[in-house]
Amino acid sequence: MGTGVLSTGDKILNMMKDMDMSIPGLVALSGVHENTLLDIMADIREPDISTLCRIADALGVCVRELCPDEEQYSLPVDKNTLAKLIVVSEINGVELDALVASILEKGIEENGFYD
Repeated sequence: MGTGVLSTGDKILNMMKDMDMSIPGLVALSGVHENTLLDIMADIREPDISTLCRIADALGVCVRELCPDEEQYSLPVDKNTLAKLIVVSEINGVELDALVASILEKGIEENGFYD
């Protein structure tokens, strides 16, 4: 990893330090298993989006604040969700990666998923 690039685990640790929150405290607030949290903090694994949301809620931050700093990172996406994204990108005449970047930046509502 380059200098100044923080992983999800680094960001969670920094926020916990700032809030004087313990690992058992975060486990209790988020409902995420301690082993899972430790793996994320040690960068053994990236959390799936629902785990990330639970941790962000417990820390009182937007989930985007916990995403790793790299430009490219992967999230598991359900096949049906991916199919919907492809359809929306074609209807809107937008490249799929541009649509996904926009969703990550602005949220789902501004991209025509809800009327």
